[in-house]
Parts: sequence; C-alpha cells; structure tokens
Amino acid sequence: LDMFSLEFLEVLIAVVLSIIVAAAWYLHQQHLKYDHLPGPPRDSFWSGHLPSIQKVISDGEIFDDYILELMKSYGSILRLCMWHQTFVIVADPELVKEVLVTGNHPKSKAVYSMSRHLFGARYLGRGIESETDQKYWIMQRMHLDRWFKPHYLRQFTSDYNEFADSLVQQLEQYADGKTRVPLEKLLHKVTLHLLSKVAFNFDLGKLDETAHPFSYYLGFSLSGFAKKVVNPLFSVNPLTWRYCMQVHNAVKKLRSHASEQIISRRKTKLRGDHVPYDLLECIIELQEKNPSDITDEILLDNFITFLIGGSETTANTLSFMVYLLSQNPHCYKKLQQEIDDNVAAVSVLTPSELDDLPYLDMVMKETLRLYPIAKATYREMARDCSLGGYHVPVGTDVVVSFYATGRSSKTLTNPHLFIPERFEPTANERVGRYVSTPFSVGPHTCIGRKFAQIETKIMMTKIVQNFDFELVPDQPMGIIDNTTLRLAGGAICYLRPRRDT
Repeated sequence: LDMFSLEFLEVLIAVVLSIIVAAAWYLHQQHLKYDHLPGPPRDSFWSGHLPSIQKVISDGEIFDDYILELMKSYGSILRLCMWHQTFVIVADPELVKEVLVTGNHPKSKAVYSMSRHLFGARYLGRGIESETDQKYWIMQRMHLDRWFKPHYLRQFTSDYNEFADSLVQQLEQYADGKTRVPLEKLLHKVTLHLLSKVAFNFDLGKLDETAHPFSYYLGFSLSGFAKKVVNPLFSVNPLTWRYCMQVHNAVKKLRSHASEQIISRRKTKLRGDHVPYDLLECIIELQEKNPSDITDEILLDNFITFLIGGSETTANTLSFMVYLLSQNPHCYKKLQQEIDDNVAAVSVLTPSELDDLPYLDMVMKETLRLYPIAKATYREMARDCSLGGYHVPVGTDVVVSFYATGRSSKTLTNPHLFIPERFEPTANERVGRYVSTPFSVGPHTCIGRKFAQIETKIMMTKIVQNFDFELVPDQPMGIIDNTTLRLAGGAICYLRPRRDT
C-alpha cells in the first residue's frame, strides 16, 4: 500500500473505533439510567434482552406471557433493554391507574410512529391512533367523540341486526353438524362489511360473494404490519424485498380505494344530494373546521385506522368467546339459558334487550380479561415520576400490559380460569376497575368501545339463538400475537341448528 492508502486506512479505523466507543459509552449511560429498576440480567451488552425476546417470539409464545413469568421474580414493574432503547413494563392495577389516568402521560413516539408508514408507503399516518402530538390528537378526539356517543349509536340498531342476520343465513348453509365452518374468517368478513356500511356508507358486497379487493388489501397490509412490529429490521433482508413491495403496493391501493370514497362523497354534497351523517362525514367535517391542520392525507389516515381497528378487534373477540364457551360447557349452557329465557323470540335486538342479558356481558368481559385484543398500550413519561416506588425519568417509554395485569395472580384467584361470574356485582372477589382494561382507560380509552360492545353482543346473541356450536378438536388452540391477539386455529366449528329448542 502507498502512503496515502495507509493514512486513509488509519483514519477509517480511527473513525470506526470512535463510533464504537461512542456507542458503547451511550449504552453504558443508558444502562446506568435504568439499572436501579428490577429486571433480568441483560443477555448482551449491545442488544440487551433482545435474544430472550426473540426466542419467545420464535417459539410462538406470547411476549406478555414472558412478562408474567418475569414478574413472578421481579415484581409488577421491570425494565427490558433492546439495543439503545429501554422499556419500563408495568402490570399492576395501581400502576395502570398512575400511568394512564392520574399521570395521563402521552403516547410513545418511538412506538406509535412505527404505524405511520409501512415499507415506504404511508399507512396510518397521523390518524387518531398514530398521532403522538397531544394538541392534534385532542383536536381529532374531541370532534370524533360525538359520533361514538351511546345515544347516537342506537340509530344503527337495525344495521347491527341486519348484518348479524346475514351471518346467520350464511352459517345455516353449513349447520349440519359435520361441515367444518371457519367461523373466525366469516366473523372478520361480517364485521368489516358492517363497519364499512355503517361508518362509511361503503358496500363491500354480500357475505357469500368473493371478498372485495378493499378487504384483501386491508388484510394483506395488516399482516405486513405485524411482520414489521415483530421484526423492525424485516425490510432490510433482501429476501423479503419482494414481499415488502407487495405490501407497499397493497397499502397504496388501499388508500386509493379510500380516496375514491371521499371524492365520491364530496361530489354528492356538491350536487346537493342528501348524505348521511356517518363517520366519513364526521371526518370530513373535522377537516372543514380545521382546514390548516387536517389535510386530505389525514382524512385517509383516519379512514384506514377505523376500518382496521373496528373490524379486527370485534371479530377476534367473538372468536375467543366461541373458543372459551366451547371449552367451558357449563358457562355455555348458562348463556344459552339466559338468551332463551329473555330474547328467544326477539328478532331485532336493541340495547334495551341487551340490558336483559347480564351474563352475556360477563362472558364478554371475562373473554377480554383473558384475551384483550389490543394487549398493551405505550406511553412516554412527560416528567420525572415515581412508579411502584422506583424513580422513572422523563422521556422513558412505558409499556402498560393489559394482558399481564388481567392475568396476574396478585390481583385475582385462579386468573387463568374462565369464570364470567367474577364480574357479578355480588361476587366474593370482584374484578377491580383497573385489573381488566381491554379498551384502555383514561382520556385515551378506545373511542369505538361502545360500538364494539353492542356489535359483539348482538352477533353472539344471534349465533346462540340459532345454533349449537363446538370447536373441531384437531385444530390448533394457541394464540397468534400479530400486534393484536388472534386465535391460532381460526375458531373452526361444527354447527347445528337450534330450531327445535
């Protein structure tokens, strides 16, 4: 090598060593910042606990079950390190209250910004779910809240029933006690169709027809997002580039479909034709009132956000309810009896009829305690504070695990058992207010909570009114953790009509 090359090589080595030393010093400072908190020893100085976490995920286990195991040794607050990032994880009712209600800390920028773009395509952007700027989030939340008020949702009672009846008609074709019925798949379809029609006046076709392209793009993009969350470096691998491009294109087409609906609505209004005050109109009105803050892209962000959040969660909840009732025949019979006694001959279920089904409400709440579909929420400490007697510095990302809190043996007896009676007002051991918070709690409570609860109850009541069901025994019974919890087997059932009952 000539003199110039040697000098260049020396400079390059010096730069690389400087970067390594600087990175090591930064990591060391991060470790000192959080090492006073309980938690397992790091697997690696550089990657922290990431090897253990990756092993849990690769073994098909739920990350929050790993948290539950750690908390047996380290308590209800612990720290886990992943490269330069340290997360403080809490799974205790009082800490849930402190972080989400008393402290009202804002969303984690590090976590929620991940959903803004997906493999280079704008995904949820700055919609109400992914917006981390408190000012703009409040602007959206205060306006959109009005559409989700219980008294306003009552007007959709006929729509809830119409789509539930369509599901029953679809299931009747297979209710011979022998045909394997992919119930979860049908539930995903009917909940998406219902939400599209009620919230956006967008008809996705009949349930027995081939899935609308919009449905395909929505599902495909969601599976891609799940891969990104599980492995943030997924798109770096050249072997995944083709798949990433397919997801990218699906997201673009998804937003294009949504854009067509918004353009169509605006043309209808310009003609002076009547338009319903649905969620789409409410979102457009948000822009009209805040034209400098809410762009057309943010309209699309919210369109996609509500369709994903409103269909995926309800369908998965219903699937878990079917699974748990099948595994607990005495609870199943008790629910059947309540429905037979109170609404056996009722064809149009209203919120008033649902009030006469307290055990159904308990079954739904116990299902969500065990399987909160959105199993955690993420906050960024707005100030230095004390959690569980430990100092947590400002800027810390805190994970509030609803799954682990609801399953902790410190708060409930036999927490892994399905016991709907826990939610009876006169129960010996009642579930505390912050023990089970599947829709979150505080100012960031899920905006669509009431919509989902009414839909879930009407769908389940119609199924129980019309069918006996049992799970096909040879299907997988585990859980898939793809940002939301999902039943691994797809709730494949045998159905039999209950006409004679």
